Amino acid sequence: MLKKSQIEEAIRNNENRPIPNGWINKNESAVKILFTLIVILLCSFYLLFEWNRYQKIVSTEAIILAESVESLLDPVHITALSGKKQDLEYSEYNKLKTSLKDLVAIANPIRFVYLMEEREGNLIILIDSESPDSPNYSPPGQVFEEATEIDFKPFRTGKTVLTKPTTDRWGNWISALVPIKDPQNQNIIAVLGIDYSASDWYAKIRKYMIPDFVVVVCILILSFALLHGWKQRRQLKTLSKKLAYDEAMFHSIFDQAPIGIAILSDKSHAIQTEFGDININPIYEKILGRTSLELQSLSWPEITYPDDLQTDMEKFDRFKKGEIDSYSMEKRFIRGDGSIVWVNMTISPFLGLHTRDAMHFCLIEDISIRKQIETELRENERSKTILLSHLPGMAYRCRFDHEWTMLFVSAGCLKLTGYQPTSLINNQDISFYELIVPEYRELLRIETERVLAQKSSFKFEYEIMTASGERKWVIELGEGIYSQSGDVEALEGIIIDISDRKQLEQTLLYRNEHDRWTGLYNRNKLENKLINDFHEAKVGNSALIGICLSDIELITAIYGFHYTQNLIKKIAVTLSRFCSDTCSLYNTFWDRFTYYLEDSQDTDALNVFCKKISTELESLLKPERIRGGIGILVIDQDEKKDPDLLLKKLLIASETARDKEKKNFSVRFYDENIEKNILRKEDIKRELVLLSGDKQDDSLFLQFQPILNLYDNRIGGFEALSRIKSKKLGLISPMEFVPIAEETKFIIPIGWKIFRQSFQFLNQLIEAGFSDIVVSVNVSVIQLLSDNFVVDLLKIMQEMGINPKNTGIEITESVFASDYTEINQIFQILRDIGIHIAIDDFGTGYSSFARELELFVNCLKIDKFFIDKLLKVNPDQTVICDIISMAHKMGHCTIAEGVEDERQLQFLKNSGCDRVQGYLIAKPLHPKDALDFIRNYAANGIMDEKPTSEITLRTMD
Repeated sequence: MLKKSQIEEAIRNNENRPIPNGWINKNESAVKILFTLIVILLCSFYLLFEWNRYQKIVSTEAIILAESVESLLDPVHITALSGKKQDLEYSEYNKLKTSLKDLVAIANPIRFVYLMEEREGNLIILIDSESPDSPNYSPPGQVFEEATEIDFKPFRTGKTVLTKPTTDRWGNWISALVPIKDPQNQNIIAVLGIDYSASDWYAKIRKYMIPDFVVVVCILILSFALLHGWKQRRQLKTLSKKLAYDEAMFHSIFDQAPIGIAILSDKSHAIQTEFGDININPIYEKILGRTSLELQSLSWPEITYPDDLQTDMEKFDRFKKGEIDSYSMEKRFIRGDGSIVWVNMTISPFLGLHTRDAMHFCLIEDISIRKQIETELRENERSKTILLSHLPGMAYRCRFDHEWTMLFVSAGCLKLTGYQPTSLINNQDISFYELIVPEYRELLRIETERVLAQKSSFKFEYEIMTASGERKWVIELGEGIYSQSGDVEALEGIIIDISDRKQLEQTLLYRNEHDRWTGLYNRNKLENKLINDFHEAKVGNSALIGICLSDIELITAIYGFHYTQNLIKKIAVTLSRFCSDTCSLYNTFWDRFTYYLEDSQDTDALNVFCKKISTELESLLKPERIRGGIGILVIDQDEKKDPDLLLKKLLIASETARDKEKKNFSVRFYDENIEKNILRKEDIKRELVLLSGDKQDDSLFLQFQPILNLYDNRIGGFEALSRIKSKKLGLISPMEFVPIAEETKFIIPIGWKIFRQSFQFLNQLIEAGFSDIVVSVNVSVIQLLSDNFVVDLLKIMQEMGINPKNTGIEITESVFASDYTEINQIFQILRDIGIHIAIDDFGTGYSSFARELELFVNCLKIDKFFIDKLLKVNPDQTVICDIISMAHKMGHCTIAEGVEDERQLQFLKNSGCDRVQGYLIAKPLHPKDALDFIRNYAANGIMDEKPTSEITLRTMD
């Protein structure tokens, strides 16, 4: 801000100036501006008027020319054009094209001539004036993709249209579009287009306007000359007034300038009176920390830092000699308090004088903060250099060009690439682009351009070739450096060696896709292979062949885990011999193998292939007593593209072949029968779901088969046999639904329903007077081992008023393969309560007399297999007598199942068997029929040789 004295001086200098003159000056300036604006405005209107007039003239000429050309075209020939490549062979097409080319050649402003037709909402090029070898050539039928609404206007209105300048792939054009009508019905059959270069179009108008421009320039020159004379006159009047302002301005700048200013005489500060008191400004004093009085008694060499004095003196001597006009340097001064201040000093002559004794200006700017920042930057640069030299890779800065020219490369370049950093900088020996393995180069370029367009950072993984020829995996992390206009100036980033990580990834990938022991591809790899083939539509007429082995667990139990692993490996080696380019082998489970035939042949060829596999496996595994099954699943085009479902079907087919066939390695195709069995199994599961709920459902019912006491020839009990009658499936055998119920655990809720129905029948028997009867229920081991089985059973018995001595439980020999100790504890509790326990189907499964002796059971039920033998071999050769004898010795009673012949009954009596059941006594009966049967049997009494119940039974059958 100006000091008060300076403002007062400026006011005094202006006190003698008349105030009206100020208003006159303002008015004169306004008049000059107004005059200039009027002249420029009139000239502009004149030029605009002339421009529009010439524009109209040129437009009229273009329309007349276009309509003239249109009148010369034969509509018949145009109608004959189809807009297809066949037009090229049409002679009239070639004649018409020649005419259009001649028109372009003759009429210089015309650049293109063409015919268009509207089809299905698009404009189709019928013919143009370009030669076929021209880059701007449009073949017949090409869609005019840049067409706008104005291009369709001639077709809509039937009138000639002159477009505004339009830019398309050929350039910037003004087009004259003339509709061509069918002379018979006046329908528009095409549009003739004539394109003029917009630049040529306006150049022509500008050419017409040259005389007008000359006139305007002359007027402007004359006007500016008048104004200049007026201005010179006014300037002479104001020079004296400005002098006072200039002096005030000098003082304001000198005192308030942000830099230090001093007038020096040689090596001392000036103190001449002709300069008054103004020779050192306040900022100069502040920077040096000294007052003007102190400075007047000191020369500048005395307060210069010793290390900078010699350089300063050398430059000052050259300045004094006139060798240089001025000089600048960064130096240090010693302040009044002894501290050091950095300044940027400029020495220049005073008042433009260059004599030896002339005084000069000294301008100083405090740069201490900048020097401090520079020191910190140097320290940061040093730290960055140390950091870059120890980076586990190569830091870089490069141009975004084809070669990725390196501008900076850190020392890690040598370890990473084998080349010295100088070899890559500016591509001195080799470019980094050449180090990239060829298959990655174009991909990296495309991806880099995409990322930089989004101004994002990038992260790439690729391979490079080192100086020694070694391939290395690297990861590049970087980003673009952009100019203020948004253009990419350079790329900066770091490249790190990740070969070890990649090797680990490949190892993990190998382990993820391969079986560790056999080295074969695993199920995960097969599923991914199928998914990829599905996506690429490769799966069709292909096949999966599954091999399912059995009894592997027994080999492991006998010989140990490593023996089994070595055996599996031998199997893998054997099966691998059948692999080919289109047949691959996978180890989908430890005892399952799968072939994937990508180009399978017919069924016969698949059977032959599987027969070879079967022969090899039988030869290898026969000594090991290992069987298996081979399943085949043919994948057709309509197959559901679900790898899990396909492998599930294949497993079903192979397990079916393993379980249903008698041969060691049978082959089974997945077919409709297996599909039906699966669907039936699913239907049965749904039935079991309904049965397991609380909802009342009469589809589950019981039949009761009588058990005859041979020692007193009366009915001693019934066995409850469960049945399911489905509305959809009809009658379902227990042999079918019980395994499914056990598999799904629905056997537990269904088992409780069977107990309740059995107890209802038992209550009916007791009410009928048969209080010493026993009703036995078959119980699954799964239900027996369920939580709180005994507690829940007793709760139901108490609820229904059942005496435990009237109930029995039958359990199959599978109990010997389960948790033997826990089951035996349950048996002991049940026996203590009074419930009868029997082992069903004894002799055909896991049982043995040694294990049976340990069980807390009451009775053994001899399987029908042994009873049937009585009719086929000499009864004395059977083991029935031995079973009965051993059971009695262990305190157990015996029940013979499946008695269907009188001879069987007689033999069992003679052998001491306790009870029998079978069709000879009665078939399984509904509860009402069972009550009638026991009543009739009890009423007819007992016969010595042939019980009356037997005669009655036969009559009922």
